[in-house]
Amino acid sequence: MTRSAVPVSNDGLREHAERLLTGGPVERSALALSFAESSAASAEVLVEGESFYPRMLEDITAAETTIHINQFGFRPGLVGDEFAEALLAKAAAGVAVRLVVDKQGSDPEGGARELYERLTAGGVEVCVVRATRFRVPDGMLGGGGKRRWNLHALGHIDHRKVVIVDGRVGWVGGAGIEDHFRDGRFHDLFIRVEGPVVAQLQLVFLASFRWLGATVPVEELDALFPSLEPGEIPAVVLHNAPGRFRPITDAIAELLDGARETLDVVNPYVCDRGMIRRIEGAARRGVRVRLFVPANANNWACAAAQQHHHPALLDAGVRILEYPTMLHAKAFVRDGEELLAGTCNLEAWSLRRFFEIDLRLRSTAVAAQFDERFSAPAEAISTPGTVLTGVKERARSRLLATLSPLL
Repeated sequence: MTRSAVPVSNDGLREHAERLLTGGPVERSALALSFAESSAASAEVLVEGESFYPRMLEDITAAETTIHINQFGFRPGLVGDEFAEALLAKAAAGVAVRLVVDKQGSDPEGGARELYERLTAGGVEVCVVRATRFRVPDGMLGGGGKRRWNLHALGHIDHRKVVIVDGRVGWVGGAGIEDHFRDGRFHDLFIRVEGPVVAQLQLVFLASFRWLGATVPVEELDALFPSLEPGEIPAVVLHNAPGRFRPITDAIAELLDGARETLDVVNPYVCDRGMIRRIEGAARRGVRVRLFVPANANNWACAAAQQHHHPALLDAGVRILEYPTMLHAKAFVRDGEELLAGTCNLEAWSLRRFFEIDLRLRSTAVAAQFDERFSAPAEAISTPGTVLTGVKERARSRLLATLSPLL
């Protein structure tokens, strides 16, 4: 742990939240939260929007006290409108509904303005991370907050995707609230957990909401942090906030280096040279490695940079499996014992600059569920990764691999 981390014990989560809610302005450094291992009473892998959206909406519909959502992409459409109606119904019923979205991913003041005007008019409290604006309004969207300098947030996209209901149910995954995650164009997943680890997700949300200048009544703390019995699944939330403390990045490296027998890597943008060398190294020491990537990624630069490393990866024994549609999930499974899944890609912006969030679970049962629901079906329809042969393609790939720290 670096000196820039803010350690919070499991017994101190509620107390730390109270300090956030009753103190002065929250600095970005307060988001570098370091958690001890907690537990989940249950953990479920849900693959494809047709599986996770209905279950997520069921949880939202059943909410009694609070709904907190942190979402990179929440846009109008069949899915977005369905979620908006569910949130508005709960807000009208007296449930506190709060939402943190990213300007680039959700465009709440542009193309999605009408959707967000409906949400805010209906009592949903919305805050926006604006990573490309020098001056921004403080506080909630539409609240008329005083404009302030935004230098501390420039370049730091909020890529997180989290849903927390009543402090009891938590969702972490790679999909936005957008149609292309339900109609088959993008292939993704979410992990649904219950139990004490949800309190760590709750604290991350509250720290982010307060950092953006909004407030939460301290009287809600009992509802935000209900007393929950320990679960049997060791679990911890890992949260990358811009700065020197990057627990997800460290955990990925640890999983890649620590694999002894098997390693599954699922990621749409694999172009970080250091992580690729770790994947190659695992295969060279005898680990059975499967690397799941999209056959035609929506980011051509990252895909080309990745392909530069295919010869070394294949030579080491890595099985590169190219999924036929846009595989967008981000997950790692080590030795059938441990699962790390969430929002972090294997490229420089995610690993070092963006807001990202992952769940780390130690469970052979959860790892087996992941294989049954995601890896095995994906392998069955994927094609083997290949090596570029054309001179121009190889030159372009080499150039983009060199530029990968900027991708």
